[in-house]
Amino acid sequence: MPRKAKKGSPRYYFTQKTEDAIIRYNKEERAYMKERIYNDHIRRAFDKLCENIIHTFKFYYFDVPSEQVKQEVISFLVLNMHKFKEGKGKAFSYFSIVAKNYLILHNNNNYAIYFYNKTRSQDTTTLTCCFISFF
Repeated sequence: MPRKAKKGSPRYYFTQKTEDAIIRYNKEERAYMKERIYNDHIRRAFDKLCENIIHTFKFYYFDVPSEQVKQEVISFLVLNMHKFKEGKGKAFSYFSIVAKNYLILHNNNNYAIYFYNKTRSQDTTTLTCCFISFF
């Protein structure tokens, strides 16, 4: 027997209120108000957005745990929050693309390093075996 859907409102993590808070954050000049807006309205949305992007697109080629990668991406989003312009699209789409591009760049670099080290260690093993069999 199929499960029944839960009644109630859907629980979106990135809503219009979050987008409005980002716009307010960008317009605000007082640092303590920016911090308050970020902590009250934006932090949870960015946290969940980064977590979902890391696991959805399987960005796992990092030397550090995924929680640390998530914090790094959140920091990057906060640093680039001022680039979001009201009326040029949805904040969710903008920050999703920014986070995904950041992760693609770093994931590909880490994969290249991983692949290079893996092939290099295999070549060294083969070379050592050949060298030992020669004598």
